[in-house]
Amino acid sequence: MLVPMVKIAVHVYATLGELFKSKHIELCTPARTVKELIDFLSAQYNTQFKELLIDANTGCVRSSHKILVNGRDIDFLDKLDTRILDGDSVAFFPPVGGG
Repeated sequence: MLVPMVKIAVHVYATLGELFKSKHIELCTPARTVKELIDFLSAQYNTQFKELLIDANTGCVRSSHKILVNGRDIDFLDKLDTRILDGDSVAFFPPVGGG
């Protein structure tokens, strides 16, 4: 059975971006949710990505990290179950300090 793919843009910033060859990636993926996308990126690019982003005890995004789908924080959508559609843009932000 052929798995339908979606073409999306992924943006990884600061220390998370260092895990990838590029901080801006356009890719086709079978992922349909943010959680599936994280699993896909970890398997295809760098397993550390999921380890840094997801708390192993809770299975949730670490409170210091942010994920945006089309500019909207997934905390205000369906969290890790937020749907990903063809043409979407997903951005991953690590903790940022400064002042």
